[in-house]
Amino acid sequence: MMTSSPSSPVVRDRRTAIPLYAQLRETLRRDIRERGLRPGDRLPTEAQLEAQYGVSRATIRQAVGDLELEGVLRRVQGKGTFVATPKIQHVPVLTSFSELLRSQGYEPSHRLLESTVVGAPDEVAQDLAIEVDEPCRYLWRLFAADGEPVGISQTWLPLSVIGDADERIEHGAAQDRSLYELLDEGPDGPLLHHATETINPSPAGPSEAELLGCEVGTPLLLIHRSTFTADDRPLEWTRLVFVPGRYEYRVELRTPDDGGSTHGGPA
Repeated sequence: MMTSSPSSPVVRDRRTAIPLYAQLRETLRRDIRERGLRPGDRLPTEAQLEAQYGVSRATIRQAVGDLELEGVLRRVQGKGTFVATPKIQHVPVLTSFSELLRSQGYEPSHRLLESTVVGAPDEVAQDLAIEVDEPCRYLWRLFAADGEPVGISQTWLPLSVIGDADERIEHGAAQDRSLYELLDEGPDGPLLHHATETINPSPAGPSEAELLGCEVGTPLLLIHRSTFTADDRPLEWTRLVFVPGRYEYRVELRTPDDGGSTHGGPA
């Protein structure tokens, strides 16, 4: 728990144009870092913060609310405010969910909820440039980081494109193997080349809420992804939903004269 200290910085610099709540927000952020607080550690009560920093309850609530929106803190009704578990940062690189998590210090896993061959529904067929009801490998998976559910994916892969890879995918997905690793290890070389994504909010339905351990109607991060081969053949159509409290979308922006560009990629 973060306790008061005579050396604690005082948040009352009224000579600056920076609002008082923003000064407190940055002071709290610095205190969390410098005192080595870890996820799950509890912050002082509002009364203790008021005494420590000499600011109003309203200022405290606004500063803490900002840090909660950023994912630095989480408030639990009736228990207090705690340092939050860091969010998984999605980056615009064509890599597997497993590789992304390992690069950020998490242990990835997934549970296969369904694997079958189905006909492509209208929306999927249109984006995959195939006929409606054309056979696809359908995968429904629950993703976890350090054993905690963070997202759900529904994936369609046209059999006419993945070919012999379907057998690898069918067996490998049941063994908790990465889909992208399975697609890329065939004798003909990597199938994956580039992807596009769209991101929107979406309320959790009953089955999503049950799997992710949240309330029905909880806003989720909805990602639609289309992945392509090097010759621009649509290879994958995936619907992903993530819990915003554990996952955030991060994109690097550059000036137009930098010569670089960014694009959405798989998680």
